[in-house]
Amino acid sequence: MMSLRDAVAAGIAHLSQNRLRAGLSILGIFIGIASVFCMIAIGNGGKRIIADGLETLGGIDQVQLRTLYGVYRRGRWHRIKERLKYEDALAIEAEVPNIRFVLPKNEQYRVLVTTQEGGQSRPILEGVTADYALGMHWRVQAGRFLSEGDVTQALQVCVLGNNVATELFGETFPIGKEVKIKYHDWRRASMRARVIGVMAVKGRGLNSTWSLDDVVCVPLTTHQQRISGYDYVERITIFTEKNVDMSAILAAARTVIRKRHRNRDDFIRHWVPTGDVKRLEHIQKVIKIALGSIAGFSLLVSGVGIMNICLVSVGEKTREIGLRKSVGARQIDIFYQFLTESICLCFCGGVLGIVGGWFATHGMARLAVRILPIVLEWPVVLSVPWILISVLFSIFMGVSFGVYPAMRAARLSPIDALRSEK
Repeated sequence: MMSLRDAVAAGIAHLSQNRLRAGLSILGIFIGIASVFCMIAIGNGGKRIIADGLETLGGIDQVQLRTLYGVYRRGRWHRIKERLKYEDALAIEAEVPNIRFVLPKNEQYRVLVTTQEGGQSRPILEGVTADYALGMHWRVQAGRFLSEGDVTQALQVCVLGNNVATELFGETFPIGKEVKIKYHDWRRASMRARVIGVMAVKGRGLNSTWSLDDVVCVPLTTHQQRISGYDYVERITIFTEKNVDMSAILAAARTVIRKRHRNRDDFIRHWVPTGDVKRLEHIQKVIKIALGSIAGFSLLVSGVGIMNICLVSVGEKTREIGLRKSVGARQIDIFYQFLTESICLCFCGGVLGIVGGWFATHGMARLAVRILPIVLEWPVVLSVPWILISVLFSIFMGVSFGVYPAMRAARLSPIDALRSEK
């Protein structure tokens, strides 16, 4: 009587005797599994890039309000006089629930910063409050960041981004040094400020045209009184608690603004990062469905090819089947022998597809960085659940497409099999 172990061993031995045919059968499974593996790994890497890019801007748990200076109506430009104020940010922080902190901010781009030693830089000048570094997840490398007292008293102090500190002072320790900030408008006086801190390297977000490393931060009140001369703020960023309803936060913030601006809120525009993330996930799902369908057809065709190979194998071993049955082999033994061939083909194709997909994914990641240099490195995010699913799916395909040839072999009559000329 033939044991299950002997039946499995016989199936594997037959594959080793027909390596070329087995390799061609495995190729289709290999391509299907590898293509899906690449899609998952590259797609998850792109998702991580987007998440890291948003993280450099403070994360996704935020709502930004921007002041509009005018709108186009009926082909004409209409100037808007209403503006966001620093007091609006304080009111939103006090009245809107589920908020960690609110950051008002002003920016100036045409700025020249110089030192007494001759260093100069053309950074972005930002007027911010004391919670700005906390909200942007920005670590202090040397010295300290702005304090509430600096903002309240409108002190002439500044904090340098990492690149700006290097451009101005090189290897010299900058804390306590004095810099001169000059706006590119001859009508505005320059301002001297004492350096109180240098920030750690932050990097650039994916969709950002600037980096926090190229920024000089001064107290918002100092920016308003000594540099811009404006009493309004250009942007208010609301940092919320985790997993809150952003639409409710936005509606509550607009209610506060309308209450403080004569029932008007048409002078602001908002941006919510979670909307971009949801759109990205929707697009990613559509791509996964499309590419997954293509890979599914590839696997289906490969499965049909494996079934055909197994049927050919049954025809080649007809006399062997008759001989084994004549010496006591059961139908279940013959069934396991030929089912093993199909499962081994699909299992090997799945494992090799994962390995080949891993190499192909790293190659595609390097190629993507060279073709589209939007990031320095495209991360390859491996999905352990997907690896397990690939292996199990390969075994499932082996069973599905191997059952019929195995049943056909098991049902052969010993007498008819021995009469075969093959």
